[in-house]
Amino acid sequence: MKRFAVIVATLTTFACTSTTPTATPVATQQPPAATQQQQCGDSILSGTLWLQSSAEYRAVAWGTYAAARRALDRALADPAWSAAAEQSGSFASLPPAVILDLDETSIDNGVFEARAIKAGKTYDDKLWDQWVAESAAIAVPGAPEFLAYAKSKGVTPFYITNRDNDPEGPGTLRNLQKLGFPLSDREDTLLMRGDKPEWTSDKSGRRAYVAQRYRVLVVLGDDLNDFANAREATVADRDAIMERTRNWWGERWFMLPNPLYGSWERALLGSAPGDDCVKHQRKRDALRVN
Repeated sequence: MKRFAVIVATLTTFACTSTTPTATPVATQQPPAATQQQQCGDSILSGTLWLQSSAEYRAVAWGTYAAARRALDRALADPAWSAAAEQSGSFASLPPAVILDLDETSIDNGVFEARAIKAGKTYDDKLWDQWVAESAAIAVPGAPEFLAYAKSKGVTPFYITNRDNDPEGPGTLRNLQKLGFPLSDREDTLLMRGDKPEWTSDKSGRRAYVAQRYRVLVVLGDDLNDFANAREATVADRDAIMERTRNWWGERWFMLPNPLYGSWERALLGSAPGDDCVKHQRKRDALRVN
Protein backbone atom coordinates (compact mmCIF):
# COMPACT_ATOMS: atom_id res chain seq x y z
CA MET A 1 0.00 0.00 0.00
CA LYS A 2 2.85 2.32 0.92
CA ARG A 3 4.61 1.42 -2.31
CA PHE A 4 1.42 2.23 -4.32
CA ALA A 5 1.16 5.62 -2.63
CA VAL A 6 4.77 6.42 -3.58
CA ILE A 7 4.12 5.49 -7.22
CA VAL A 8 0.97 7.64 -7.40
CA ALA A 9 2.80 10.58 -5.87
CA THR A 10 5.66 10.21 -8.34
CA LEU A 11 3.33 10.10 -11.37
CA THR A 12 1.39 13.12 -10.12
CA THR A 13 4.59 15.13 -9.69
CA PHE A 14 5.76 14.19 -13.22
CA ALA A 15 2.41 15.19 -14.74
CA CYS A 16 2.46 18.58 -13.03
CA THR A 17 6.07 19.42 -13.90
CA SER A 18 6.15 18.14 -17.52
CA THR A 19 5.51 20.60 -20.40
CA THR A 20 3.46 19.47 -23.41
CA PRO A 21 4.65 21.03 -26.73
CA THR A 22 2.02 23.30 -28.32
CA ALA A 23 1.57 22.88 -32.11
CA THR A 24 0.97 25.95 -34.26
CA PRO A 25 -2.62 25.84 -35.55
CA VAL A 26 -2.67 25.02 -39.24
CA ALA A 27 -5.20 27.76 -39.92
CA THR A 28 -2.74 30.47 -38.85
CA GLN A 29 0.10 29.30 -41.07
CA GLN A 30 0.54 31.35 -44.23
CA PRO A 31 1.42 29.52 -47.44
CA PRO A 32 4.71 30.37 -49.13
CA ALA A 33 4.49 33.23 -51.62
CA ALA A 34 4.83 30.91 -54.63
CA THR A 35 2.05 28.67 -53.34
CA GLN A 36 -0.18 31.67 -52.66
CA GLN A 37 0.38 32.99 -56.20
CA GLN A 38 -0.53 29.57 -57.59
CA GLN A 39 -3.73 29.60 -55.55
CA CYS A 40 -4.62 33.03 -56.95
CA GLY A 41 -3.99 31.76 -60.48
CA ASP A 42 -6.28 28.86 -59.68
CA SER A 43 -9.23 31.25 -59.43
CA ILE A 44 -10.19 30.17 -62.98
CA LEU A 45 -9.31 26.49 -62.47
CA SER A 46 -12.84 25.13 -62.06
CA GLY A 47 -14.20 27.20 -64.95
CA THR A 48 -11.41 26.05 -67.26
CA LEU A 49 -11.93 22.39 -66.37
CA TRP A 50 -15.68 22.79 -66.90
CA LEU A 51 -15.16 24.23 -70.37
CA GLN A 52 -12.57 21.59 -71.28
CA SER A 53 -14.15 18.51 -69.79
CA SER A 54 -17.83 18.69 -68.97
CA ALA A 55 -20.63 17.20 -71.01
CA GLU A 56 -22.79 20.00 -69.60
CA TYR A 57 -20.75 22.67 -71.40
CA ARG A 58 -20.90 20.82 -74.70
CA ALA A 59 -24.65 20.41 -74.29
CA VAL A 60 -25.12 24.14 -73.71
CA ALA A 61 -22.92 25.04 -76.68
CA TRP A 62 -24.65 22.58 -79.02
CA GLY A 63 -28.05 23.77 -77.85
CA THR A 64 -27.17 27.44 -78.31
CA TYR A 65 -25.97 26.93 -81.87
CA ALA A 66 -28.97 24.73 -82.68
CA ALA A 67 -31.29 27.50 -81.50
CA ALA A 68 -29.33 30.05 -83.55
CA ARG A 69 -29.76 27.87 -86.63
CA ARG A 70 -33.54 27.77 -86.15
CA ALA A 71 -33.55 31.56 -85.71
CA LEU A 72 -31.57 31.89 -88.93
CA ASP A 73 -34.31 30.11 -90.84
CA ARG A 74 -36.99 32.37 -89.35
CA ALA A 75 -34.93 35.47 -90.12
CA LEU A 76 -34.37 34.47 -93.75
CA ALA A 77 -38.14 34.17 -94.21
CA ASP A 78 -38.86 37.60 -92.68
CA PRO A 79 -37.32 40.58 -94.55
CA ALA A 80 -38.25 42.90 -91.67
CA TRP A 81 -36.04 40.91 -89.26
CA SER A 82 -32.76 42.27 -87.94
CA ALA A 83 -30.64 41.23 -84.97
CA ALA A 84 -28.45 44.36 -84.91
CA ALA A 85 -29.50 47.21 -82.65
CA GLU A 86 -27.39 49.38 -84.97
CA GLN A 87 -29.47 48.44 -88.05
CA SER A 88 -31.49 51.38 -89.38
CA GLY A 89 -33.17 52.64 -92.52
CA SER A 90 -34.39 50.34 -95.26
CA PHE A 91 -32.56 47.03 -94.93
CA ALA A 92 -34.99 44.43 -96.30
CA SER A 93 -33.15 44.13 -99.62
CA LEU A 94 -29.66 43.91 -98.11
CA PRO A 95 -27.78 40.59 -98.32
CA PRO A 96 -27.98 38.49 -95.14
CA ALA A 97 -25.18 38.15 -92.58
CA VAL A 98 -24.52 36.80 -89.11
CA ILE A 99 -22.12 38.26 -86.56
CA LEU A 100 -20.01 36.12 -84.23
CA ASP A 101 -17.40 36.87 -81.62
CA LEU A 102 -14.32 34.62 -81.69
CA ASP A 103 -12.83 33.86 -78.27
CA GLU A 104 -15.04 31.52 -76.21
CA THR A 105 -17.87 32.03 -78.71
CA SER A 106 -16.71 30.26 -81.86
CA ILE A 107 -13.15 29.26 -80.88
CA ASP A 108 -12.03 27.69 -77.62
CA ASN A 109 -8.89 28.93 -75.80
CA GLY A 110 -9.02 26.37 -73.00
CA VAL A 111 -5.45 25.20 -73.64
CA PHE A 112 -4.13 28.73 -73.18
CA GLU A 113 -6.08 29.10 -69.95
CA ALA A 114 -4.65 25.80 -68.71
CA ARG A 115 -1.12 26.95 -69.50
CA ALA A 116 -1.68 30.19 -67.63
CA ILE A 117 -3.04 28.34 -64.59
CA LYS A 118 -0.03 26.03 -64.51
CA ALA A 119 2.18 29.13 -64.62
CA GLY A 120 0.35 30.46 -61.54
CA LYS A 121 -1.55 33.15 -63.46
CA THR A 122 -4.93 33.85 -64.98
CA TYR A 123 -3.47 35.71 -67.97
CA ASP A 124 -0.03 36.45 -69.40
CA ASP A 125 0.75 38.57 -72.50
CA LYS A 126 3.72 36.45 -73.59
CA LEU A 127 1.83 33.17 -73.22
CA TRP A 128 -1.12 34.67 -75.10
CA ASP A 129 1.02 35.85 -78.03
CA GLN A 130 2.59 32.40 -78.26
CA TRP A 131 -0.84 30.77 -78.19
CA VAL A 132 -2.28 32.97 -80.94
CA ALA A 133 0.77 32.37 -83.13
CA GLU A 134 0.23 28.60 -82.82
CA SER A 135 -3.22 28.95 -84.45
CA ALA A 136 -4.25 25.92 -82.40
CA ALA A 137 -7.59 26.94 -80.86
CA ILE A 138 -10.32 24.37 -81.45
CA ALA A 139 -13.89 25.17 -82.43
CA VAL A 140 -16.60 25.66 -79.84
CA PRO A 141 -19.06 22.75 -80.17
CA GLY A 142 -21.73 23.55 -82.74
CA ALA A 143 -19.93 26.49 -84.34
CA PRO A 144 -18.59 24.71 -87.47
CA GLU A 145 -21.96 23.17 -88.23
CA PHE A 146 -23.78 26.48 -87.76
CA LEU A 147 -21.31 28.32 -90.00
CA ALA A 148 -21.51 25.65 -92.71
CA TYR A 149 -25.30 25.88 -92.61
CA ALA A 150 -25.24 29.68 -92.84
CA LYS A 151 -22.90 29.51 -95.83
CA SER A 152 -25.17 26.96 -97.54
CA LYS A 153 -28.01 29.49 -97.22
CA GLY A 154 -25.99 32.31 -98.76
CA VAL A 155 -25.42 34.04 -95.42
CA THR A 156 -22.08 35.81 -94.84
CA PRO A 157 -20.46 35.37 -91.38
CA PHE A 158 -18.61 38.37 -89.91
CA TYR A 159 -16.21 37.73 -87.06
CA ILE A 160 -15.92 40.72 -84.71
CA THR A 161 -13.08 40.23 -82.24
CA ASN A 162 -11.12 42.40 -79.83
CA ARG A 163 -7.92 40.71 -80.84
CA ASP A 164 -5.52 43.26 -82.34
CA ASN A 165 -4.59 42.90 -86.01
CA ASP A 166 -0.97 43.62 -85.05
CA PRO A 167 0.38 41.19 -83.94
CA GLU A 168 -2.57 38.78 -83.62
CA GLY A 169 -4.01 39.06 -87.14
CA PRO A 170 -1.95 36.45 -89.04
CA GLY A 171 -2.24 33.75 -86.35
CA THR A 172 -5.97 34.37 -85.96
CA LEU A 173 -6.62 34.16 -89.69
CA ARG A 174 -4.62 30.91 -89.95
CA ASN A 175 -6.63 29.48 -87.07
CA LEU A 176 -9.95 30.22 -88.77
CA GLN A 177 -8.69 28.75 -92.04
CA LYS A 178 -7.51 25.57 -90.27
CA LEU A 179 -10.95 25.19 -88.70
CA GLY A 180 -12.65 25.63 -92.07
CA PHE A 181 -14.62 28.68 -90.94
CA PRO A 182 -16.14 30.50 -93.96
CA LEU A 183 -14.20 33.60 -95.04
CA SER A 184 -15.16 35.88 -97.92
CA ASP A 185 -13.02 36.25 -101.04
CA ARG A 186 -14.62 39.63 -101.79
CA GLU A 187 -14.12 41.52 -98.54
CA ASP A 188 -12.60 41.34 -95.10
CA THR A 189 -15.00 39.57 -92.76
CA LEU A 190 -12.54 39.35 -89.85
CA LEU A 191 -13.05 42.72 -88.14
CA MET A 192 -10.38 43.23 -85.49
CA ARG A 193 -9.85 45.95 -82.94
CA GLY A 194 -7.87 48.82 -84.41
CA ASP A 195 -8.40 47.86 -88.06
CA LYS A 196 -9.85 51.36 -88.32
CA PRO A 197 -8.94 54.17 -85.87
CA GLU A 198 -12.52 54.32 -84.61
CA TRP A 199 -12.75 50.58 -83.99
CA THR A 200 -12.09 50.41 -80.27
CA SER A 201 -12.87 47.72 -77.71
CA ASP A 202 -16.50 48.79 -77.91
CA LYS A 203 -17.81 46.68 -80.80
CA SER A 204 -20.75 48.94 -81.66
CA GLY A 205 -18.88 50.64 -84.49
CA ARG A 206 -18.06 47.34 -86.17
CA ARG A 207 -21.61 46.05 -85.82
CA ALA A 208 -22.84 49.30 -87.40
CA TYR A 209 -20.29 48.84 -90.21
CA VAL A 210 -21.78 45.43 -91.03
CA ALA A 211 -25.36 46.66 -90.64
CA GLN A 212 -24.81 49.41 -93.22
CA ARG A 213 -24.31 46.84 -95.96
CA TYR A 214 -25.96 43.64 -94.68
CA ARG A 215 -29.14 42.59 -92.92
CA VAL A 216 -27.91 41.03 -89.70
CA LEU A 217 -29.92 37.91 -88.90
CA VAL A 218 -28.26 36.55 -85.75
CA VAL A 219 -25.58 37.70 -83.29
CA LEU A 220 -23.58 35.26 -81.14
CA GLY A 221 -21.18 36.13 -78.33
CA ASP A 222 -20.00 35.34 -74.81
CA ASP A 223 -20.03 38.90 -73.43
CA LEU A 224 -22.74 41.54 -73.22
CA ASN A 225 -20.48 43.88 -75.18
CA ASP A 226 -20.81 41.51 -78.17
CA PHE A 227 -24.44 42.62 -78.45
CA ALA A 228 -24.69 46.16 -77.05
CA ASN A 229 -22.43 48.97 -75.88
CA ALA A 230 -21.79 47.64 -72.39
CA ARG A 231 -18.01 47.53 -72.08
CA GLU A 232 -17.71 50.39 -69.56
CA ALA A 233 -21.23 50.08 -68.15
CA THR A 234 -21.90 49.68 -64.45
CA VAL A 235 -23.60 46.62 -63.00
CA ALA A 236 -26.88 48.53 -62.86
CA ASP A 237 -26.48 49.75 -66.44
CA ARG A 238 -25.83 46.20 -67.62
CA ASP A 239 -28.95 44.96 -65.85
CA ALA A 240 -30.93 47.73 -67.55
CA ILE A 241 -29.62 46.67 -70.96
CA MET A 242 -30.72 43.12 -70.24
CA GLU A 243 -34.20 44.27 -69.29
CA ARG A 244 -34.58 46.41 -72.42
CA THR A 245 -33.48 43.59 -74.72
CA ARG A 246 -34.94 40.58 -72.93
CA ASN A 247 -37.15 39.62 -75.88
CA TRP A 248 -34.12 39.26 -78.16
CA TRP A 249 -32.27 36.68 -76.08
CA GLY A 250 -32.70 33.20 -77.50
CA GLU A 251 -34.49 34.73 -80.51
CA ARG A 252 -31.94 37.00 -82.22
CA TRP A 253 -29.09 37.15 -79.72
CA PHE A 254 -27.38 33.99 -78.45
CA MET A 255 -24.99 33.96 -75.50
CA LEU A 256 -22.32 31.26 -74.98
CA PRO A 257 -21.20 30.64 -71.37
CA ASN A 258 -17.81 32.01 -70.29
CA PRO A 259 -17.04 31.66 -66.56
CA LEU A 260 -13.39 32.74 -67.01
CA TYR A 261 -13.31 36.44 -67.90
CA GLY A 262 -15.34 39.26 -69.44
CA SER A 263 -16.58 42.81 -69.10
CA TRP A 264 -18.75 41.66 -66.16
CA GLU A 265 -15.55 41.54 -64.09
CA ARG A 266 -14.71 45.16 -64.91
CA ALA A 267 -18.21 46.27 -63.97
CA LEU A 268 -18.08 44.41 -60.67
CA LEU A 269 -14.47 44.90 -59.60
CA GLY A 270 -13.41 48.09 -61.39
CA SER A 271 -10.48 48.52 -63.74
CA ALA A 272 -7.81 49.41 -61.19
CA PRO A 273 -4.58 47.47 -61.76
CA GLY A 274 -3.68 44.58 -59.54
CA ASP A 275 -2.07 41.16 -59.68
CA ASP A 276 -4.06 37.94 -59.61
CA CYS A 277 -4.05 37.80 -55.80
CA VAL A 278 -5.47 41.33 -55.53
CA LYS A 279 -8.19 40.51 -58.06
CA HIS A 280 -8.91 37.21 -56.34
CA GLN A 281 -9.46 39.01 -53.04
CA ARG A 282 -11.73 41.57 -54.73
CA LYS A 283 -13.84 38.72 -56.06
CA ARG A 284 -14.12 37.19 -52.60
CA ASP A 285 -15.11 40.58 -51.16
CA ALA A 286 -17.82 40.94 -53.83
CA LEU A 287 -19.56 37.69 -52.88
CA ARG A 288 -23.09 37.99 -51.48
CA VAL A 289 -23.64 35.78 -48.46
CA ASN A 290 -27.23 36.73 -47.62
